[in-house]
Amino acid sequence: MSFEQPDDERERRYDRLPVARTQAGTQAEVSDFPSGKSDSRGNFSKKTYVRYRDTVNDFLQSQDVSDLMEVEPREINRWNQLLQRRDYARTTRDGKLETLGVFFKWAETEWRAPRKEGKKLSETIEQKRKDLDVSGDEKSRSGDDNHRISTEQAEEIIGHLAKHDYASRQMVEFLLIYHIGCRKSALLSIDCSDLKPRDGIIQIRNRPEKSGVRLKKGNRGERDVNVSPEIMSVVTDYIDAHRTEPQDGSDALLTSWAGRIDDSTLYRDIAGLTKCGECTDNSGDPLTKQNASDCPESIGCHDLRRVAITRMRDKGVSWDTISGRVNATVQMLKDHYDSPTFEQAAERRKQEVLNAL
Repeated sequence: MSFEQPDDERERRYDRLPVARTQAGTQAEVSDFPSGKSDSRGNFSKKTYVRYRDTVNDFLQSQDVSDLMEVEPREINRWNQLLQRRDYARTTRDGKLETLGVFFKWAETEWRAPRKEGKKLSETIEQKRKDLDVSGDEKSRSGDDNHRISTEQAEEIIGHLAKHDYASRQMVEFLLIYHIGCRKSALLSIDCSDLKPRDGIIQIRNRPEKSGVRLKKGNRGERDVNVSPEIMSVVTDYIDAHRTEPQDGSDALLTSWAGRIDDSTLYRDIAGLTKCGECTDNSGDPLTKQNASDCPESIGCHDLRRVAITRMRDKGVSWDTISGRVNATVQMLKDHYDSPTFEQAAERRKQEVLNAL
């Protein structure tokens, strides 16, 4: 396997990352990478592939690696130290090490990656993860306390948007994640024709060939979600008055002049709405939407999804109903998404306890 820079320097930064080529000289595709399952190869989404590619490229570039057969444990150590200097959370560092570890396990199997003093590089990486000692419980709660907003804060944001930026794209994005609890892939996949105002539903469909967006669970992520008349009214007002007609003629709900927006634009929009308003950049200027993520109080789409799920539980919606609405198993929701405060948890128990006593 070798890595080379693309010839066309005019391409976007995303495309100017080194191109991976197999031993046969062909460009490596998703199917050339392992899925993490012993009985399957390449059985994962493009987004997962991009995560592997970007992590491996970061290691190769930062450690100036040109030949995997010459990689030493010291390069692994230096990269791990680099992640620490970047001030990544321990859970983030653990995830990046895990990704690099899977890559080297594959390399050791397919390319006979080197053993140093009888120890595989993947084992060196695994030891680094053990040194971090990130528990499963810590992973499931990572970001819950520091990357969340309260229901009151969410309602304040919605109220501000209704007053100052009604039926804007940002308002629609925030409202739909907050009320549906959908993933960003589901939100980005929605076309205008997927809205059924008379029925009070929005159809979520997996059409990657048409939209360029694959639902996290593919066709198993398809569903119809109920939307209140108030929310539907905001969305239809957005389509009628504020939706940008894209040059590509797309029927996408969320658009810019170029076409359907991507997940990075969606992330910036949500982070821009949730930043505190007091943080400044290095020049002392207020943070803009472009650098809103620098604010420690800003949250992303996934964090807002977590807030939405917690809110539904606080409202008394059953686990089974939430499961169908957000397309996740009940156990997954309990383990990873529902993160009530002590006060919220006590309020949920209140009526049952009072009835029992």
